[in-house]
Amino acid sequence: LAGSVPVNGNFYYHLARTGGNMVQVQGYRSNDTASSGWLNNQRGHAQGHLRYALVTGRQYCVSFYISMEQLTRYAFNNWGAYLDDGTIDTVQWPRQGSLSSVPVTPQVFDTTLFADTLTWHRVQGSFTANGTERLITIANFFDSAHTRAYTVSIPTPFYPAGGGDMTWGFYLIDDVSVIDIDAVAEAGKDTALSGETPDSVWVGNHDGYVPCRWYTTGGALIDSNVGGFPVKPTSTTSYIMELDVCGHITRDTVTVRVMATEVRDLGYTTIKLLCYPNPATGEVTLEGAKDCRITFSDVLGRTVLSVFLKSGRETVDVSSLPKGLYILKLTTPGGIESVAEKVSVGF
Repeated sequence: LAGSVPVNGNFYYHLARTGGNMVQVQGYRSNDTASSGWLNNQRGHAQGHLRYALVTGRQYCVSFYISMEQLTRYAFNNWGAYLDDGTIDTVQWPRQGSLSSVPVTPQVFDTTLFADTLTWHRVQGSFTANGTERLITIANFFDSAHTRAYTVSIPTPFYPAGGGDMTWGFYLIDDVSVIDIDAVAEAGKDTALSGETPDSVWVGNHDGYVPCRWYTTGGALIDSNVGGFPVKPTSTTSYIMELDVCGHITRDTVTVRVMATEVRDLGYTTIKLLCYPNPATGEVTLEGAKDCRITFSDVLGRTVLSVFLKSGRETVDVSSLPKGLYILKLTTPGGIESVAEKVSVGF
């Protein structure tokens, strides 16, 4: 929506790649201003704390996205990420001239000269942690002599007349992640939801930002870059988590079964039986049928298991049952019997 596009000090008019936040970083200043006293190696940076300590010797995938601001004067390359214990904040950068060596060497950087203001470019790479990393710093870590840059045309002057020169290079940064190289998609355990309950269920995990996408089995994109979220489907629905770790893509599926089976017993409350996960392997959870007996029968009608539910939620061991489809018959305290559910075991 045009009305929701941010305009920030006439520097850019851009939406965040995902969510509602991004950061602006000045990563280049032209060499031709050295004689005027400007700092031609001046660099801005974005810095943040890692949520977890990295493990010595393990590999991690680092990703972030860049987009050039609409009113920047220079497009340039060499955006990178440096991870350390905070020592970077004590490094002194020469103010003028070419650097004989880079003050710090980013573990991940991209030599692509990205000059698009409409899309986002992913900077991604992997490195081996030494165990001291606590901060991530994103910047152009190279001096102007070792940075490829060119002037871009802008529709209006960056500064008003007499207010300075147009020597800056500004980009926007979004969706930063540091994730174990061996991480795989984890959509969570299958669960169940009553069709009339006001509560939702959580799928995925609570890790916050994760470089992933969530789809329905029909291919519709639901959400992205979140470890999990609450859902309340009106019918049984499966959700697919797709995780990209430096090009290694894994997927996992979680199914939320919506159960609406009701058995009414005269003089007794309405009974709804929930059975999950389904299919099952070692155990199933039976919920919502306190004081009822549940009988498992095979497709030939033979009773193979019978349990009495003393509470509103109980776990039943089905690991000894042969692989197959089973019919669950519910008997109420008043003696009313009803076929309540079907469950697949061993699949």
